[in-house]
Amino acid sequence: MKKNYLPLITIALLAVASIAIAQAKTKSNPDKMIVEKSRATWEAYKNRNVGAMKALTADDYRSYSQTGPSNLKDDIATLAKLNIESYSIDDPKVSWVTKDVAILRYKCNLKGSYDGKPYAPVYATEVWVNRGGKWQIVSYQETLIS
Repeated sequence: MKKNYLPLITIALLAVASIAIAQAKTKSNPDKMIVEKSRATWEAYKNRNVGAMKALTADDYRSYSQTGPSNLKDDIATLAKLNIESYSIDDPKVSWVTKDVAILRYKCNLKGSYDGKPYAPVYATEVWVNRGGKWQIVSYQETLIS
């Protein structure tokens, strides 16, 4: 009795190809890359990792947050006042200005405090720029959710 394995082999090959395509799309998804860069920045601040903060943040970075305006030097100088327990990047949306400039907008439910004052949920906007193959944040702005 001769069995025909061709349909089974075809289905298996299609399944493997579908998985490979899905993984390639995830790796090459520029929107996801920007969100992951943002998450890495949050983790750097949360863990007070100055090296990672410097690697992810451009020299001309400026921030306007619940604690007021700052730059990277200010942020590093005030790390002792910073307590991030948790954060979220909810409903992220990425807009591409050019192939090297992306704007990320999301809702952030930030838990923790700055200088003993608790954070409140915000809408956040980040501008990311690719300079010489290195993506860095150049602007961060928060709007309180009332």
